[in-house]
Amino acid sequence: RRWDPGTPSADGGDAAAENRAALLTLTFYANHRALGMWVPAAYQWPRPMPAFVQLRQRHDFAQHFLISAVIAAEAGTPLADAVGLWKELADARDGGSGFSFNDLAADRAGTRFGELAVGDVGRLQQRLAAGLSDADLLPKVSDLPEHLPEAEFIARFGGVGGAGYQRLLATIESRIDALPMFQ
Repeated sequence: RRWDPGTPSADGGDAAAENRAALLTLTFYANHRALGMWVPAAYQWPRPMPAFVQLRQRHDFAQHFLISAVIAAEAGTPLADAVGLWKELADARDGGSGFSFNDLAADRAGTRFGELAVGDVGRLQQRLAAGLSDADLLPKVSDLPEHLPEAEFIARFGGVGGAGYQRLLATIESRIDALPMFQ
């Protein structure tokens, strides 16, 4: 297999690798994790001011989005989608916060962003340079069901294989498809 250095960045580096590094760094920051967990030398670097990173005025949306983006950029879309779904199914079980279709939408939008970060690096960097708002990254999700215990999720949507779940997932995907960022 031939090594492909990817798209060069403005300074001649690998733009996809730079995007992956930026996503990973932001994900650690948004989740209040020390970058030293990944890069031990970072424990010696100056610490950034702590802040809450939000997407559509919710901290958890930013976390879902960024974690999915990193997984998609590093390991691919199928794994990112599977991890996001697994998290929601785990949340639906006893003691969890419940299955959330709006969290799942943040996961799916993040996955798309991660794909763009390594697949169409020039386009992503141009869009970022032009400036973005939350609405450019995540469509409206406030009308989607959330906090569903497992029994209610299965009763209302038929579980993951159910027609109701598939319809709502298609709605989420079409909303993400409609965002100019992902067209």
